[in-house]
Amino acid sequence: MPATRRQYEVVSVSLPRDLVKRANAVIPKARRSRVITSMLTAFLDSVERKQLERAYAAYYTQRSDREEKEERELLSEWQLSDQEAWEILESEEAGGRRKAG
Repeated sequence: MPATRRQYEVVSVSLPRDLVKRANAVIPKARRSRVITSMLTAFLDSVERKQLERAYAAYYTQRSDREEKEERELLSEWQLSDQEAWEILESEEAGGRRKAG
């Protein structure tokens, strides 16, 4: 299977001179674009997580008592299923059929 190639777009960004000097002093030239990409990706992921967190908070504050009770009942049913799944995995590991990890 051939490796997929990433699509890149060249952008120009104006940054404060002192910030550029600090980055140039610390980050090797060959790695700057990767470091910037990594930092921007981490920042955007953080923003998305925060937006999702706010959406969940808004959802949970608007639920009715009935909806909350139904969810708690579903969670208690799934708890048994989770326990059963762990027991199956543990028995497979003990029998040498499956390695964890």
